[in-house]
Amino acid sequence: MEKKLGLSALTALVLSSMLGAGVFSLPQNMAAVASPAALLIGWGITGAGILLLAFAMLILTRIRPELDGGIFTYAREGFGELIGFCSAWGYWLCAVIANVSYLVIVFSALSFFTDTPELRLFGDAWK
Repeated sequence: MEKKLGLSALTALVLSSMLGAGVFSLPQNMAAVASPAALLIGWGITGAGILLLAFAMLILTRIRPELDGGIFTYAREGFGELIGFCSAWGYWLCAVIANVSYLVIVFSALSFFTDTPELRLFGDAWK
């Protein structure tokens, strides 16, 4: 039996990787130092950038359907081995940083339930 991901599962996977952990933790920090208009402008610019990236991947997939290695393959075929390596390395590094940010959010939430004034296991994020 062959297992495949459907369109809805793939869409959810791509959206979650594009949004990242910042969508859950940054609004509270930004609201403390910026106006609502600045927040909306920032969200708009970020959303436009994500849409441009998604459309670029869509166009590359339609133009070169035989390339199935993602960012590395597109960059390698278009610009050479070094640029392909650098783009894959940069993508990997961003993924590692994103996973660390998820852990920061998880431990920050855990500190709300476990930490006391006498004992701080997960930090003092809820002061």
